[in-house]
Amino acid sequence: MKSAGTGTSSRKRPRWVIPAAAAATVAVLLVLGLFVVYPRVGAWMIRGKLGDRLAAKLGREVRFGDIDVRLGHATLRDLEIRGPNDGDTPLVHIDKLEISFDTLRSFVGSVKLGEAEIDGIVITVRRDAAGKDNLGDLVERVLEKKESTGNEGGGSSGLRPTSLAVTHARVLVDDQVTGATALVADGTATWQPGELVARARQVSATTLNAPKASANLVEITKQTGTPPTIRIEGGELAVWPKLALSGIDGTVVANPAKAGEYTLDFAGGYGGVPGKLWTAKGAVDVKAVAMNVDLVAAKFQLDKLAPLLAQTPVVDYQTTSVDATLHLTADRAGAKFAGALTLRGLNVGHPLIADKEVHDLDLAAQVEGSFDRASKKLELVRGDFMVRDVPFSVTGAVVRAPASAEAPHGPGGITQVTGRLVIPSVDCQRVLNAIPPEMAPYLAGYKLKGMFDTDVVLEIDWANLDATKLDGHVGIRHCKVTDEPADSPKRLKEEFEHYVEVEKGQWMSFVVGPSNEDFVPLDQVSPYLIKSIMSTEDSAFYQHRGFITSEFRTALVHNLKAGAFKFGASSITMQFVKNVLLYREKTLARKLQELFLTWHVENTLSKDRILEIYLNVIEYGPALYGIGPASWHYFSKPPKDLNPVEAAFFSSILPSPKARYKQYCAGTLTKWTTGKIERILAIMKKRERLTQAEYDQAMATPLLFAKDDSETEDECMRRVTKAIKNARSTNPLKR
Repeated sequence: MKSAGTGTSSRKRPRWVIPAAAAATVAVLLVLGLFVVYPRVGAWMIRGKLGDRLAAKLGREVRFGDIDVRLGHATLRDLEIRGPNDGDTPLVHIDKLEISFDTLRSFVGSVKLGEAEIDGIVITVRRDAAGKDNLGDLVERVLEKKESTGNEGGGSSGLRPTSLAVTHARVLVDDQVTGATALVADGTATWQPGELVARARQVSATTLNAPKASANLVEITKQTGTPPTIRIEGGELAVWPKLALSGIDGTVVANPAKAGEYTLDFAGGYGGVPGKLWTAKGAVDVKAVAMNVDLVAAKFQLDKLAPLLAQTPVVDYQTTSVDATLHLTADRAGAKFAGALTLRGLNVGHPLIADKEVHDLDLAAQVEGSFDRASKKLELVRGDFMVRDVPFSVTGAVVRAPASAEAPHGPGGITQVTGRLVIPSVDCQRVLNAIPPEMAPYLAGYKLKGMFDTDVVLEIDWANLDATKLDGHVGIRHCKVTDEPADSPKRLKEEFEHYVEVEKGQWMSFVVGPSNEDFVPLDQVSPYLIKSIMSTEDSAFYQHRGFITSEFRTALVHNLKAGAFKFGASSITMQFVKNVLLYREKTLARKLQELFLTWHVENTLSKDRILEIYLNVIEYGPALYGIGPASWHYFSKPPKDLNPVEAAFFSSILPSPKARYKQYCAGTLTKWTTGKIERILAIMKKRERLTQAEYDQAMATPLLFAKDDSETEDECMRRVTKAIKNARSTNPLKR
């Protein structure tokens, strides 16, 4: 039995050898299939089938780098989605995509995705100078599919994962048409059926000539059945370089009743200063590219902005208050705005305004205007202001050339400017009182009667600067002085003592009148000098009332062509006021007083007296004041004997008497001065202030200085250089 059993057992063993070998072979093949063939086939299917389907869906080329496929899982690296307008950088580049899928369905060539994770994605959106962008057609394709299928996913669900997590995302936007750029430095997102949460950190956007914006965080939340919500933290909007809205927090919520419309609700501060000092509420329609927003800065004291105002001309701002509102609407065509501003107790201190701090500059304003995008035109149709109880209105427009235009333009690309200033009929004393006392110390004590009004129009077109218009009137002539301080121009009718600053901090004085042997009455001055001075400084001196209105326009045109304010329109009376009554610094306070005092001088002194004083006080060289000493110094003769050439020489040096005195040191004229004298003589002849015979004789007469041996040329030059160096600058910023 044992033998038989054994034999039987040995005879059955071969039956099990073949199946075991087959099983081993199947196992090997299965292993090879699952771990060798399957990954290769899977990678091939991803590159081919999945890639093709995704490319067809997006209308883009889809490229893959490394693909690692395991059962139910795939890792894709260096995935690119590229379109024809992408340039060097693809629309989307993914460093690594981890995705799970249904293993069983994959065996029959079907795709059903599971969870997906993206680590490292860069999205680059661009529009070139010709207006071609790399995103617009893709957005339209997705929207069309969504509308046609009624599916929020926009097509087959096989290519949509069951959930998605994104880390280390970056977004770059470059628009060469507007010069705009945007950046999301780091972003994350999670999506699962029913909910989307995306967070973008360190977001920034810049443009060439418009606001710059940034935010610490932009969060987008979307749940099924509810509109998306956008939340912003730590935002900043730089309206222009020195004004920024900061600390912006708020939300943007979609309107469930109207697709594409969002409600805005924001609050923030200014210039990085903590606190919520303004609110902005309204709506934005993305599809229509339209917005409607109300900005409100409720009344607050400027001491809240202390860190921001510390480096500005605003001073003593603890009691200064501001209250402002602005309603803004915008669409594809442009924008419209209307608002109001109230500023109380503003105090400023700046050397270009006045020597002392200026206090209590109250301001109220009502403005309304528009911006037309096509023409680049900003228009102020209403600008009603009230400053220290004086009303006035400003209206006008500014047109700016497109960035690509080569048309003639001024600062900031401006091609046209129009404006109108109107001050309605107001009591003259009321206007005078509106000037802060710190800006008008020489006007203290004046009493006026009468009514004042102004209506001035300005039109500038850089394509035709010669057609510039500056017209209108300033109705100060209807005012009359009823009382004046003791040091008013009335004292100049008689002999007076005049003070001049020879060098900074060093003063001298001299009497302007008969008791001074250097004083020269007007009838003892050469008529050639008077005619020469009038030809170069103020041809219509005896006809106007202190202001050469036509010269204001001419000077403006010359300055616009030069691109800087190099030319003035000062009459002899205005120069008289600067030299006799005011120091020659270039402050707004001096200019205001200069205009008033010029008017008052013309109504107080005769033209002959004005010209007589002017010739006896102006500077003709270092420490050389008055035509009497100047005539003897340069030519060793009394002023009444000056010939036309010598008279023209004095006219030529008036704008810069110290610097041009160097010609006297050298004993010879520069080529420029020789030409200037000849031009002055020609003007005098043209205006019949010289006869032909006098002109011919003058052109043949050399100019000879009368020099003694009291100093050498080098000593003279050193004296001039020292005088120029030590002189007080007329620019208050360089004191």
